[in-house]
Amino acid sequence: MTDVIVQHLITDKKVRIRCRDYIKKIAVYQNRLAVQLPSRVIIYELRDPKETEKKSKSTNKDGVDPSETNMHYTSKTKINQSLECNLLVVTSMHIILCQQKRLQLYNFKGIKEREWVLDSVIKYIKVLGGPPGKEGVLVGLKSGSVRQIFVDNPFPMELIHAQSAVRCLDISSSRKKLAIVDDSSNCYVYDIDSKELLFREPNADSVAWNTEMEDMLCFSGNGMLSIKTGNYPTHHQKLKGFVVGFNGSKIFCLHNLTMSPIDVPQSASLYRYLEDKNFEKSYEVACLGVTE
Repeated sequence: MTDVIVQHLITDKKVRIRCRDYIKKIAVYQNRLAVQLPSRVIIYELRDPKETEKKSKSTNKDGVDPSETNMHYTSKTKINQSLECNLLVVTSMHIILCQQKRLQLYNFKGIKEREWVLDSVIKYIKVLGGPPGKEGVLVGLKSGSVRQIFVDNPFPMELIHAQSAVRCLDISSSRKKLAIVDDSSNCYVYDIDSKELLFREPNADSVAWNTEMEDMLCFSGNGMLSIKTGNYPTHHQKLKGFVVGFNGSKIFCLHNLTMSPIDVPQSASLYRYLEDKNFEKSYEVACLGVTE
């Protein structure tokens, strides 16, 4: 209720931030962490461990307990305002508040720089990244529309219009394919340029593209984890929880408030590419999760 624990999913290292007040919402992006409290929003910055001259097991003056990890958050600034929102995201220089159909962009000084009013209730929002102060954001609406918004541009752009309300979405690493999970638990994958529906899969609650391989995604639902590679049949295995990320051969799953990395075998995808003599893709699959 009053502490934030940040977990690095790859290394499983954690850091605890004691805020000493009721935490309403949190958001993280690269080296930024936004924590919304009843009367203010605190923006933390992740410092390079090489810049930290003195490490301590005890809580430092910013309320951050490094816990002997390389994750050191320091308080960067505070927005001393009581801001109401349904969803909160943070970028390198701004926070974005979502209120029903409205998005509001505030800088770290608490000044509202921009506002977007959409034609349907916002159900899902995801920061894509980009140059500082010019990041892109994906917004999924109750109407089924998916809009792309750049924080320095007042005009949203529609990418895809799905058949029903958006529950979850993710975009491939090349920004060419969009996966949408709707309120009917269907996962739709679209080609963004042509707007063509590439395929549909049932029994999906959440979806994530593999950050290391363009043609591979996973989705979870109905007690199952499903992995789809290219045009090959979907591979299923039992899994409880929601997938929130897919990196190489690891899938990150949220279940009962616990975030767990799960190693998944890629042999099925590897053998299918080998059978088709697609050695380039076979090598790409074989190298998933391999670090130098």
